[in-house]
Amino acid sequence: MILAAFSLKQLPFQKDISRKNLFLNKTYEEMESRLQFLRDTMGIGLFTGEIGSGKSTMLRMMEQSLNPQLFKFVYLHRGMDNLGNFYNQFALRLGIQPKYRKADVSQQVLNAIEELSTEQKIKTFLVLDEAHLLKPDILDEIRLIHNAEMDSKDYLATAIVGQPPLRKMMGYMKYLPLAQRISVSFHLPALNRDDAYKYFEHHMKIAGGNSKVFKDNAVETIINASKGIPRVINNIALKAMYNAVQEKMTIVDQECVHSAMKELGLR
Repeated sequence: MILAAFSLKQLPFQKDISRKNLFLNKTYEEMESRLQFLRDTMGIGLFTGEIGSGKSTMLRMMEQSLNPQLFKFVYLHRGMDNLGNFYNQFALRLGIQPKYRKADVSQQVLNAIEELSTEQKIKTFLVLDEAHLLKPDILDEIRLIHNAEMDSKDYLATAIVGQPPLRKMMGYMKYLPLAQRISVSFHLPALNRDDAYKYFEHHMKIAGGNSKVFKDNAVETIINASKGIPRVINNIALKAMYNAVQEKMTIVDQECVHSAMKELGLR
């Protein structure tokens, strides 16, 4: 419906964008570089960013860049309300059937990581997303995993990823032992105004269209309302396009954008 109405080749502003079509400004490139550094040095990294700033997108791009013959990518992001669940999920992602006792499962995980590295020459890249929601004992367990025999060997890299409160948490005394082990750190900010416009134009271009599908004041309204958050740009723009189609319009005007913002609970 939207494709035909605006003569597009594909739907714009999608989150499942391919690596080759990813919009990369200096901050995205810097986060990619820091993730690559973590991959190469195999330590603990801390990555934070605003909600919808693109953290998960960058992690997905990182996964796609890893050679599966050299790296095992393990992504954990929900259901880890205690250590037992953390280790069970970790084990399952490693292809292990977890045992009953937490102590046994933790040993299964450690053994599997070591065996992957020593026998198959495959290193494990662990991502803990939404880590600002994790309980202290799980975060401390990451330190303990890296304090095991692996402390002197390059078996595991761990990216701890979350919203800005995670960075503040690392400043608390109880997290000091973990914070001292963090070898790379990066905060992904919202897009500045210039990059927000470039982001918008980029997504319209890869969809086979251009920003002229939108009136200038419509684009400006979207950029202002988004505060530089890519996910908000995506949501408003797509909803505004849908509203325009419903009204049988061939261009998205400011009224379509305002209607979209109202439906999305934005001002």
